[in-house]
Amino acid sequence: MPQVRALIASVLRIDPAQVKDEDTSETLQNWDSLSSAMLASEIEIVHDITLDDSEIEQITSVLAVRELLARHGLSM
Repeated sequence: MPQVRALIASVLRIDPAQVKDEDTSETLQNWDSLSSAMLASEIEIVHDITLDDSEIEQITSVLAVRELLARHGLSM
Protein backbone atom coordinates (compact mmCIF):
# COMPACT_ATOMS: atom_id res chain seq x y z
CA MET A 1 0.00 0.00 0.00
CA PRO A 2 2.01 2.94 -1.25
CA GLN A 3 -0.40 5.46 0.31
CA VAL A 4 0.44 4.29 3.83
CA ARG A 5 4.13 4.66 3.12
CA ALA A 6 3.53 8.10 1.57
CA LEU A 7 1.56 9.24 4.61
CA ILE A 8 4.29 8.07 6.99
CA ALA A 9 6.97 9.68 4.84
CA SER A 10 5.05 12.95 4.78
CA VAL A 11 4.81 13.08 8.58
CA LEU A 12 8.46 12.08 9.01
CA ARG A 13 9.54 14.45 6.21
CA ILE A 14 11.49 11.82 4.36
CA ASP A 15 11.39 10.42 0.83
CA PRO A 16 8.56 7.86 0.47
CA ALA A 17 11.06 5.54 -1.25
CA GLN A 18 12.84 5.24 2.11
CA VAL A 19 9.75 3.72 3.78
CA LYS A 20 9.55 -0.06 3.50
CA ASP A 21 6.73 -2.33 4.62
CA GLU A 22 8.91 -3.86 7.33
CA ASP A 23 9.95 -0.50 8.83
CA THR A 24 9.28 0.47 12.43
CA SER A 25 9.90 3.45 14.65
CA GLU A 26 13.26 1.83 15.40
CA THR A 27 14.37 1.69 11.76
CA LEU A 28 13.12 5.00 10.37
CA GLN A 29 14.89 8.24 11.08
CA ASN A 30 12.72 10.91 12.76
CA TRP A 31 10.04 8.44 13.96
CA ASP A 32 9.57 9.17 17.64
CA SER A 33 6.57 9.50 19.96
CA LEU A 34 5.77 12.98 18.64
CA SER A 35 5.81 11.66 15.08
CA SER A 36 3.46 8.85 16.09
CA ALA A 37 1.05 11.41 17.56
CA MET A 38 1.30 13.52 14.41
CA LEU A 39 0.69 10.45 12.27
CA ALA A 40 -2.37 9.56 14.38
CA SER A 41 -3.69 13.09 13.96
CA GLU A 42 -3.18 12.95 10.21
CA ILE A 43 -5.02 9.60 10.02
CA GLU A 44 -7.91 11.05 12.05
CA ILE A 45 -8.18 14.11 9.80
CA VAL A 46 -7.85 12.29 6.48
CA HIS A 47 -10.28 9.49 7.38
CA ASP A 48 -12.62 11.38 9.73
CA ILE A 49 -12.15 8.88 12.55
CA THR A 50 -11.17 9.13 16.20
CA LEU A 51 -8.38 6.99 17.58
CA ASP A 52 -8.20 6.13 21.25
CA ASP A 53 -5.01 6.36 23.28
CA SER A 54 -4.25 2.65 23.03
CA GLU A 55 -4.48 2.79 19.24
CA ILE A 56 -2.17 5.79 19.09
CA GLU A 57 0.37 3.99 21.29
CA GLN A 58 0.40 1.10 18.82
CA ILE A 59 1.48 3.29 15.89
CA THR A 60 5.05 2.03 15.85
CA SER A 61 5.41 0.42 12.42
CA VAL A 62 4.14 0.49 8.86
CA LEU A 63 2.33 -2.79 9.52
CA ALA A 64 0.71 -1.37 12.68
CA VAL A 65 -0.65 1.58 10.68
CA ARG A 66 -2.12 -0.80 8.10
CA GLU A 67 -3.66 -2.97 10.82
CA LEU A 68 -5.10 0.10 12.52
CA LEU A 69 -6.72 1.27 9.30
CA ALA A 70 -8.10 -2.22 8.64
CA ARG A 71 -9.67 -2.35 12.11
CA HIS A 72 -11.52 0.85 11.21
CA GLY A 73 -12.65 -0.65 7.89
CA LEU A 74 -10.24 1.50 5.91
CA SER A 75 -7.55 0.67 3.43
CA MET A 76 -4.88 2.86 1.91
